Amino acid sequence: MPLIDLLLQKNHRVLIAGNGDSFFLLKEQYPNLTFYELPGYNISYAVGKNAAFHALLQTPKILKTIREENKAIAAIAQNENIDLIISDNRYGVRHENIKSIFICHQIALQAPNALRFMNPFFLNLHLRQIHKFDALWIPDEENEHNLSGKLSHGISFKIPHTYIGIQSRFSNFVKTISFIDEIEFDILVVLSGPEPQRTFLENELKKKLNNRIKKVLFVQGKTENFTKSTENNITTVSYLNTNDLFTALQKAQTIICRSGYSTIMDLAVLGKKAILIPAEGQTEQEYLAETLAKNGVAVECKQESLDIENALEKLKTIDGFSRFKTNSEVLENELEKLLI
Repeated sequence: MPLIDLLLQKNHRVLIAGNGDSFFLLKEQYPNLTFYELPGYNISYAVGKNAAFHALLQTPKILKTIREENKAIAAIAQNENIDLIISDNRYGVRHENIKSIFICHQIALQAPNALRFMNPFFLNLHLRQIHKFDALWIPDEENEHNLSGKLSHGISFKIPHTYIGIQSRFSNFVKTISFIDEIEFDILVVLSGPEPQRTFLENELKKKLNNRIKKVLFVQGKTENFTKSTENNITTVSYLNTNDLFTALQKAQTIICRSGYSTIMDLAVLGKKAILIPAEGQTEQEYLAETLAKNGVAVECKQESLDIENALEKLKTIDGFSRFKTNSEVLENELEKLLI
Protein backbone atom coordinates (compact mmCIF):
# COMPACT_ATOMS: atom_id res chain seq x y z
CA MET A 1 0.00 0.00 0.00
CA PRO A 2 2.75 2.59 0.72
CA LEU A 3 4.20 1.86 -2.71
CA ILE A 4 0.84 2.17 -4.48
CA ASP A 5 0.12 5.40 -2.60
CA LEU A 6 3.48 6.84 -3.61
CA LEU A 7 2.95 5.98 -7.28
CA LEU A 8 -0.53 7.51 -7.25
CA GLN A 9 0.77 10.67 -5.56
CA LYS A 10 3.20 11.04 -8.45
CA ASN A 11 0.31 10.65 -10.94
CA HIS A 12 1.34 7.28 -12.35
CA ARG A 13 -1.25 4.84 -13.68
CA VAL A 14 -1.28 1.78 -11.43
CA LEU A 15 -2.63 -1.67 -12.30
CA ILE A 16 -2.95 -4.27 -9.54
CA ALA A 17 -2.71 -8.02 -10.11
CA GLY A 18 -3.14 -10.56 -7.34
CA ASN A 19 -5.47 -12.99 -5.62
CA GLY A 20 -6.79 -14.02 -2.23
CA ASP A 21 -7.33 -11.92 0.89
CA SER A 22 -4.69 -9.33 0.02
CA PHE A 23 -6.34 -8.87 -3.39
CA PHE A 24 -9.70 -8.32 -1.66
CA LEU A 25 -8.24 -5.72 0.70
CA LEU A 26 -6.52 -3.86 -2.15
CA LYS A 27 -9.78 -3.76 -4.12
CA GLU A 28 -11.48 -2.31 -1.06
CA GLN A 29 -8.73 0.27 -0.54
CA TYR A 30 -8.39 1.31 -4.21
CA PRO A 31 -11.83 0.81 -5.83
CA ASN A 32 -11.05 3.06 -8.81
CA LEU A 33 -7.96 1.18 -10.02
CA THR A 34 -7.81 -1.59 -12.62
CA PHE A 35 -7.45 -5.13 -11.21
CA TYR A 36 -6.37 -8.43 -12.75
CA GLU A 37 -6.76 -11.71 -10.88
CA LEU A 38 -3.76 -14.06 -10.87
CA PRO A 39 -3.65 -17.81 -10.15
CA GLY A 40 -3.14 -18.52 -6.45
CA TYR A 41 -0.28 -20.47 -4.89
CA ASN A 42 -2.84 -22.03 -2.48
CA ILE A 43 -0.23 -23.34 -0.08
CA SER A 44 -1.72 -25.26 2.83
CA TYR A 45 -0.07 -25.66 6.22
CA ALA A 46 -0.91 -28.64 8.41
CA VAL A 47 -1.16 -28.41 12.18
CA GLY A 48 1.55 -30.31 14.07
CA LYS A 49 5.25 -31.03 14.07
CA ASN A 50 5.29 -32.21 10.43
CA ALA A 51 3.82 -28.94 9.13
CA ALA A 52 7.11 -27.72 7.60
CA PHE A 53 7.63 -30.96 5.67
CA HIS A 54 4.04 -30.76 4.44
CA ALA A 55 4.81 -27.29 3.09
CA LEU A 56 8.00 -28.47 1.34
CA LEU A 57 6.06 -31.19 -0.48
CA GLN A 58 4.05 -28.48 -2.24
CA THR A 59 7.08 -27.15 -4.17
CA PRO A 60 5.91 -28.67 -7.53
CA LYS A 61 2.55 -26.88 -7.13
CA ILE A 62 4.37 -23.60 -6.46
CA LEU A 63 6.55 -23.98 -9.58
CA LYS A 64 3.46 -24.72 -11.67
CA THR A 65 1.77 -21.55 -10.36
CA ILE A 66 4.87 -19.47 -11.18
CA ARG A 67 4.61 -20.58 -14.82
CA GLU A 68 0.87 -19.82 -14.87
CA GLU A 69 1.25 -16.33 -13.40
CA ASN A 70 4.07 -15.58 -15.85
CA LYS A 71 1.68 -16.38 -18.71
CA ALA A 72 -0.96 -14.17 -17.11
CA ILE A 73 1.52 -11.27 -16.87
CA ALA A 74 2.43 -11.71 -20.54
CA ALA A 75 -1.27 -11.40 -21.45
CA ILE A 76 -1.68 -8.28 -19.27
CA ALA A 77 1.44 -6.72 -20.81
CA GLN A 78 0.00 -7.31 -24.26
CA ASN A 79 -3.24 -5.51 -23.31
CA GLU A 80 -1.72 -2.64 -21.32
CA ASN A 81 1.11 -0.20 -21.99
CA ILE A 82 3.23 -1.13 -18.96
CA ASP A 83 6.54 0.61 -18.16
CA LEU A 84 7.37 -1.11 -14.88
CA ILE A 85 6.46 -4.29 -13.01
CA ILE A 86 6.87 -4.48 -9.23
CA SER A 87 6.37 -7.98 -7.82
CA ASP A 88 5.60 -8.42 -4.15
CA ASN A 89 7.23 -11.82 -3.66
CA ARG A 90 5.61 -13.42 -6.73
CA TYR A 91 8.22 -15.12 -8.87
CA GLY A 92 6.22 -15.26 -12.10
CA VAL A 93 5.26 -11.58 -12.06
CA ARG A 94 7.95 -10.36 -14.45
CA HIS A 95 8.47 -9.79 -18.17
CA GLU A 96 11.69 -10.05 -20.14
CA ASN A 97 10.94 -6.83 -22.06
CA ILE A 98 9.70 -4.76 -19.10
CA LYS A 99 11.75 -3.55 -16.13
CA SER A 100 10.79 -5.97 -13.34
CA ILE A 101 11.50 -5.38 -9.64
CA PHE A 102 11.19 -8.09 -6.99
CA ILE A 103 10.24 -7.20 -3.39
CA CYS A 104 11.22 -9.74 -0.75
CA HIS A 105 12.46 -9.81 2.85
CA GLN A 106 13.05 -13.55 3.08
CA ILE A 107 15.96 -14.29 0.75
CA ALA A 108 17.63 -16.97 2.88
CA LEU A 109 14.83 -19.52 3.10
CA GLN A 110 14.90 -21.40 6.40
CA ALA A 111 14.55 -25.17 6.27
CA PRO A 112 12.94 -27.14 9.12
CA ASN A 113 15.35 -27.99 11.95
CA ALA A 114 15.97 -31.52 10.69
CA LEU A 115 17.01 -30.12 7.28
CA ARG A 116 18.88 -27.02 8.49
CA PHE A 117 22.05 -28.25 6.69
CA MET A 118 20.12 -27.66 3.43
CA ASN A 119 19.84 -23.89 3.97
CA PRO A 120 22.74 -23.00 1.60
CA PHE A 121 21.16 -25.18 -1.10
CA PHE A 122 17.75 -23.51 -0.66
CA LEU A 123 19.38 -20.07 -0.74
CA ASN A 124 21.06 -20.88 -4.05
CA LEU A 125 17.77 -22.12 -5.57
CA HIS A 126 15.96 -19.04 -4.34
CA LEU A 127 18.58 -16.66 -5.72
CA ARG A 128 18.20 -18.30 -9.15
CA GLN A 129 14.55 -17.22 -9.15
CA ILE A 130 15.29 -13.74 -7.80
CA HIS A 131 18.13 -13.11 -10.27
CA LYS A 132 15.64 -13.44 -13.13
CA PHE A 133 14.44 -9.96 -12.13
CA ASP A 134 16.20 -6.68 -12.91
CA ALA A 135 16.51 -5.54 -9.29
CA LEU A 136 15.63 -6.53 -5.72
CA TRP A 137 14.02 -4.30 -3.11
CA ILE A 138 14.23 -5.46 0.51
CA PRO A 139 11.66 -3.85 2.87
CA ASP A 140 13.95 -3.43 5.86
CA GLU A 141 16.79 -1.31 7.20
CA GLU A 142 20.32 -2.17 6.11
CA ASN A 143 21.84 -1.36 9.51
CA GLU A 144 21.80 -3.37 12.74
CA HIS A 145 18.37 -1.99 13.68
CA ASN A 146 16.64 -4.30 11.22
CA LEU A 147 13.68 -6.68 11.45
CA SER A 148 14.56 -9.55 9.11
CA GLY A 149 18.02 -10.50 10.39
CA LYS A 150 19.77 -13.27 8.48
CA LEU A 151 16.75 -13.69 6.20
CA SER A 152 17.95 -10.78 4.06
CA HIS A 153 21.32 -9.60 5.41
CA GLY A 154 24.84 -10.84 4.66
CA ILE A 155 23.89 -12.23 1.23
CA SER A 156 25.64 -11.68 -2.12
CA PHE A 157 23.43 -10.73 -5.08
CA LYS A 158 24.06 -10.66 -8.83
CA ILE A 159 21.43 -7.98 -9.44
CA PRO A 160 21.15 -4.47 -7.95
CA HIS A 161 19.54 -4.61 -4.50
CA THR A 162 18.31 -1.86 -2.17
CA TYR A 163 17.06 -1.89 1.40
CA ILE A 164 14.01 0.37 1.00
CA GLY A 165 13.27 0.70 4.73
CA ILE A 166 10.45 -0.62 6.89
CA GLN A 167 7.21 -0.20 4.94
CA SER A 168 3.68 -0.19 6.37
CA ARG A 169 0.26 0.99 5.26
CA PHE A 170 0.07 2.76 8.64
CA SER A 171 3.01 5.08 7.97
CA ASN A 172 1.63 8.63 8.25
CA PHE A 173 -1.89 7.18 8.34
CA VAL A 174 -4.63 9.64 9.31
CA LYS A 175 -7.48 7.95 11.19
CA THR A 176 -11.14 8.67 10.50
CA ILE A 177 -14.21 7.73 12.57
CA SER A 178 -14.46 3.97 13.17
CA PHE A 179 -17.01 1.65 14.78
CA ILE A 180 -14.05 0.27 16.74
CA ASP A 181 -14.12 3.48 18.80
CA GLU A 182 -17.36 2.24 20.40
CA ILE A 183 -16.06 -1.25 21.31
CA GLU A 184 -14.53 -1.73 24.75
CA PHE A 185 -11.51 -4.05 24.81
CA ASP A 186 -8.01 -4.40 26.29
CA ILE A 187 -6.65 -7.34 24.30
CA LEU A 188 -6.65 -7.39 20.47
CA VAL A 189 -6.20 -10.71 18.67
CA VAL A 190 -5.45 -10.44 14.94
CA LEU A 191 -5.64 -13.77 13.11
CA SER A 192 -4.34 -14.47 9.61
CA GLY A 193 -2.98 -17.19 7.36
CA PRO A 194 -4.27 -20.34 5.68
CA GLU A 195 -6.51 -23.00 7.12
CA PRO A 196 -6.60 -25.19 9.15
CA GLN A 197 -4.11 -23.32 11.33
CA ARG A 198 -6.12 -20.09 11.41
CA THR A 199 -9.23 -21.78 12.84
CA PHE A 200 -7.15 -23.96 15.18
CA LEU A 201 -5.49 -20.89 16.72
CA GLU A 202 -8.80 -19.01 16.98
CA ASN A 203 -10.42 -21.87 18.90
CA GLU A 204 -7.45 -22.35 21.23
CA LEU A 205 -7.10 -18.65 22.02
CA LYS A 206 -10.82 -18.29 22.73
CA LYS A 207 -10.55 -21.11 25.25
CA LYS A 208 -7.65 -19.30 26.93
CA LEU A 209 -9.19 -15.82 26.89
CA ASN A 210 -12.87 -16.61 27.56
CA ASN A 211 -14.49 -15.33 30.78
CA ARG A 212 -11.58 -13.12 31.76
CA ILE A 213 -11.99 -9.74 33.43
CA LYS A 214 -10.27 -8.04 30.50
CA LYS A 215 -12.30 -7.72 27.32
CA VAL A 216 -11.01 -9.09 24.02
CA LEU A 217 -11.51 -8.11 20.37
CA PHE A 218 -10.93 -10.97 17.91
CA VAL A 219 -10.25 -10.15 14.23
CA GLN A 220 -10.70 -13.45 12.41
CA GLY A 221 -9.06 -12.51 9.12
CA LYS A 222 -11.96 -13.92 7.09
CA THR A 223 -12.89 -11.60 4.23
CA GLU A 224 -15.85 -13.46 2.69
CA ASN A 225 -18.61 -11.62 4.58
CA PHE A 226 -18.47 -9.11 7.39
CA THR A 227 -19.83 -10.44 10.70
CA LYS A 228 -19.75 -9.16 14.28
CA SER A 229 -20.78 -10.94 17.47
CA THR A 230 -20.19 -10.76 21.23
CA GLU A 231 -20.10 -13.63 23.73
CA ASN A 232 -19.04 -13.14 27.34
CA ASN A 233 -15.94 -10.91 27.29
CA ILE A 234 -15.08 -11.57 23.62
CA THR A 235 -16.21 -9.50 20.61
CA THR A 236 -15.48 -11.16 17.27
CA VAL A 237 -15.36 -9.45 13.86
CA SER A 238 -14.60 -11.26 10.63
CA TYR A 239 -12.20 -8.62 9.25
CA LEU A 240 -11.28 -4.95 9.50
CA ASN A 241 -10.40 -2.47 6.78
CA THR A 242 -7.26 -0.35 7.08
CA ASN A 243 -8.87 2.45 9.09
CA ASP A 244 -10.62 0.10 11.52
CA LEU A 245 -7.54 -2.07 12.03
CA PHE A 246 -5.37 1.00 12.61
CA THR A 247 -7.89 2.15 15.24
CA ALA A 248 -7.90 -1.26 16.93
CA LEU A 249 -4.10 -1.54 17.00
CA GLN A 250 -3.73 1.95 18.46
CA LYS A 251 -6.44 1.33 21.07
CA ALA A 252 -5.27 -2.10 22.27
CA GLN A 253 -3.23 -2.45 25.45
CA THR A 254 -2.13 -5.95 24.39
CA ILE A 255 -1.80 -7.35 20.85
CA ILE A 256 -1.68 -11.07 20.00
CA CYS A 257 -0.95 -11.98 16.38
CA ARG A 258 1.04 -14.10 13.95
CA SER A 259 4.65 -13.20 13.22
CA GLY A 260 4.18 -12.58 9.50
CA TYR A 261 6.51 -9.91 8.17
CA SER A 262 3.85 -7.43 7.06
CA THR A 263 2.30 -7.59 10.52
CA ILE A 264 5.71 -7.07 12.12
CA MET A 265 6.36 -4.00 9.96
CA ASP A 266 2.96 -2.59 11.01
CA LEU A 267 3.87 -3.12 14.67
CA ALA A 268 7.27 -1.49 14.11
CA VAL A 269 5.76 1.62 12.52
CA LEU A 270 3.21 1.92 15.35
CA GLY A 271 5.82 1.20 18.05
CA LYS A 272 3.59 -1.38 19.76
CA LYS A 273 4.19 -4.38 22.05
CA ALA A 274 2.94 -7.78 20.92
CA ILE A 275 2.75 -11.49 21.65
CA LEU A 276 3.78 -13.31 18.46
CA ILE A 277 2.48 -16.81 17.72
CA PRO A 278 4.28 -18.23 14.65
CA ALA A 279 2.33 -20.63 12.46
CA GLU A 280 3.69 -24.16 12.73
CA GLY A 281 5.74 -25.12 9.69
CA GLN A 282 6.24 -21.54 8.52
CA THR A 283 9.93 -21.38 9.31
CA GLU A 284 10.12 -17.68 8.43
CA GLN A 285 7.55 -16.83 11.10
CA GLU A 286 9.28 -19.11 13.60
CA TYR A 287 12.64 -17.43 12.98
CA LEU A 288 11.21 -13.90 13.19
CA ALA A 289 9.33 -14.59 16.44
CA GLU A 290 12.33 -16.25 18.04
CA THR A 291 14.78 -13.52 16.98
CA LEU A 292 12.55 -10.61 18.00
CA ALA A 293 11.93 -12.30 21.37
CA LYS A 294 15.69 -12.77 21.95
CA ASN A 295 16.21 -9.07 21.19
CA GLY A 296 13.53 -8.04 23.68
CA VAL A 297 11.29 -6.57 20.99
CA ALA A 298 8.34 -8.99 21.28
CA VAL A 299 7.19 -12.06 23.22
CA GLU A 300 7.16 -15.41 21.44
CA CYS A 301 4.39 -17.87 22.30
CA LYS A 302 4.45 -21.34 20.75
CA GLN A 303 1.20 -22.51 19.19
CA GLU A 304 1.67 -26.06 20.47
CA SER A 305 1.90 -24.96 24.13
CA LEU A 306 0.10 -21.59 24.01
CA ASP A 307 1.00 -20.40 27.51
CA ILE A 308 -0.85 -17.08 27.27
CA GLU A 309 -0.59 -16.29 30.99
CA ASN A 310 3.20 -16.50 30.90
CA ALA A 311 3.32 -14.48 27.67
CA LEU A 312 1.18 -11.70 29.17
CA GLU A 313 3.57 -11.47 32.14
CA LYS A 314 6.63 -11.33 29.85
CA LEU A 315 5.01 -8.56 27.83
CA LYS A 316 5.28 -6.25 30.85
CA THR A 317 9.09 -6.53 30.80
CA ILE A 318 9.87 -5.59 27.17
CA ASP A 319 10.17 -2.29 25.30
CA GLY A 320 8.34 -3.43 22.18
CA PHE A 321 8.90 -2.08 18.66
CA SER A 322 9.45 1.52 19.74
CA ARG A 323 13.11 1.48 18.59
CA PHE A 324 12.16 1.11 14.91
CA LYS A 325 11.32 3.94 12.51
CA THR A 326 10.01 4.12 8.96
CA ASN A 327 11.63 6.15 6.21
CA SER A 328 10.07 6.64 2.77
CA GLU A 329 12.98 8.60 1.27
CA VAL A 330 14.89 5.56 -0.02
CA LEU A 331 11.79 4.15 -1.71
CA GLU A 332 11.00 7.53 -3.27
CA ASN A 333 14.54 7.84 -4.59
CA GLU A 334 14.45 4.35 -6.10
CA LEU A 335 11.18 5.11 -7.86
CA GLU A 336 12.55 8.39 -9.19
CA LYS A 337 15.50 6.54 -10.77
CA LEU A 338 13.15 4.07 -12.47
CA LEU A 339 10.47 6.47 -13.66
CA ILE A 340 12.49 9.40 -15.01
